[in-house]
Amino acid sequence: MLTGKYHHGVAPDKGRFSPEVGNFGVIYPQRYWHDHEFQTIEKLRELAEQAEVPLATLSIAWVLANPVITSVILGASRPDQLKDTFAAVELVLDANLKTQLDDLTAEYRRGDAAR
Repeated sequence: MLTGKYHHGVAPDKGRFSPEVGNFGVIYPQRYWHDHEFQTIEKLRELAEQAEVPLATLSIAWVLANPVITSVILGASRPDQLKDTFAAVELVLDANLKTQLDDLTAEYRRGDAAR
């Protein structure tokens, strides 16, 4: 979802989130593909544009900037997708941007209990 490859209301016909992979392709969109999630992603995209970095880089840099997170699980289907991912290691978030990211994503870190 963070790549911009998927859009709310548009079901993919191929790939891991499509019906071609069975139940997962149905369950995942039912659980996560809602207006609120896509609105959050749009706000994240705006912050990435303001910071002049790709959204993937910003997102992973935010994860790395959180000391309670001990690992980042990455996925790529092509080697060129790793460029933005690896750039996150070098990106230092200023305090204001990190606070904005923390605030924007707080409810997601609380999980289903926040809803």
